[in-house]
Amino acid sequence: MTLKIKPQLAVLRAMHGKISQSELSRQTGITQKQLSALETGKTKGITFETLAKLCLFFSCTPNELLQLEAEIKADSSPTAEELSLADEIISRGLNRAMTAPQRSVQEIWAEFDTVRAKIANNASIKDK
Repeated sequence: MTLKIKPQLAVLRAMHGKISQSELSRQTGITQKQLSALETGKTKGITFETLAKLCLFFSCTPNELLQLEAEIKADSSPTAEELSLADEIISRGLNRAMTAPQRSVQEIWAEFDTVRAKIANNASIKDK
């Protein structure tokens, strides 16, 4: 696992009245190209001067502007065993769908709403 810095510039811009990159550039003196690169994570770093300007503008700390996020590297390819298991699961689901009795749209939505209500109820119980 590695750590990656994730800029929160878009979030801060939205929280401050959906200020555009152009307007932020005009008010801070940071080029729009730099702001875009920061926002999309396509930059290798940020100078202390730029960091200070953004923190001053948004009245925030560097921690609120730049957050650390765990980056989990995915394995290159699934193994033959994983592919076989995936095929089996898909096959079982397809067979179940093909042999299930036909239901109306209303029945399907009613079941969906019941499951959704159970999930919401379980979530509220956990929050307490």
